[in-house]
Amino acid sequence: MAEKDQNSSLRGTNRRIARRKKRRIRCQLWAGEREHSAMILDLSESGLFVQTHAKTQRGDRLRLQFPHEDALIELEVEVVRSLHVPQNLITAAKGGIGVRIVSAPEEYYEMITGLGISERAKPVFEFERARGLRFRVHVSQVGGSRSRRVEVAASDEATAGARALEELGSGWRVLRVETL
Repeated sequence: MAEKDQNSSLRGTNRRIARRKKRRIRCQLWAGEREHSAMILDLSESGLFVQTHAKTQRGDRLRLQFPHEDALIELEVEVVRSLHVPQNLITAAKGGIGVRIVSAPEEYYEMITGLGISERAKPVFEFERARGLRFRVHVSQVGGSRSRRVEVAASDEATAGARALEELGSGWRVLRVETL
């Protein structure tokens, strides 16, 4: 329990900007003019993880579309991370992209509310990009030896750490944050 209290400090917090829900939703993804079939594996108010073979890079803007009830929901998203997995391992290891929602219709947020995610994330990403506040967040695997660096846009170091943990998923802790 003492370890949990120690890791819940501002630097090592494992709180996400928005809670995620695991779902398997077939979708279409447009990277430039190319259309790709894809699968949403988890979603939140601020982002999604999409299983896809589309070749993308961090910062790419994409259009994503999926059916919900009697309508098609279309999102504009930005790639924040990529997890490339060889084709022969795709069923065992879920490769794809983590994306941040840039714009979404009200129907998307109504759907999220219906899934039990009640806090609405504020779309502050464009403001942060305009101000040019970028951070490099150094993280390590909880209970493991892996470490990573993640670059994020945020208003301050604490938010940058929280965003990095949101992008990476559970099992990571923040070691340090540096301004770029």
